[in-house]
Amino acid sequence: MGVLLAARWTPPMEYGRLSHVAERLRSLRPLEAILDDAGDVLSGQDPPEEEFADLGERLGAGLTRLAYIAGAATERDSGVTGLADRARALALTELPDGRCPALTHLRRMAGTVQALLEQLARAGAVRDIA
Repeated sequence: MGVLLAARWTPPMEYGRLSHVAERLRSLRPLEAILDDAGDVLSGQDPPEEEFADLGERLGAGLTRLAYIAGAATERDSGVTGLADRARALALTELPDGRCPALTHLRRMAGTVQALLEQLARAGAVRDIA
């Protein structure tokens, strides 16, 4: 009986790129935090106006991340696709001036976060988040 030698394993990418990917993954906010931001906007009490810009940035980053997850989902679902398109559009839109227009935009962003997370959970692309 002969000896079988396995081919030497080579990593899928060089160390520097792999390290960069690992660092980016460590810096991602948990999906629960994105959902919490949406809850802050949609709760019974409006967030303070001085927090609008920060909430807009966080929700925009969350929408972009969710749109990427939706694009990478193996199971294509028209609900996911439509919501992902809306998420991309909202993430690219600047927060309008004025309290009412800005709050309306934040609510659209937050509602899309919730709807997209629910749809992604139903499609099996993310685990169910309470």
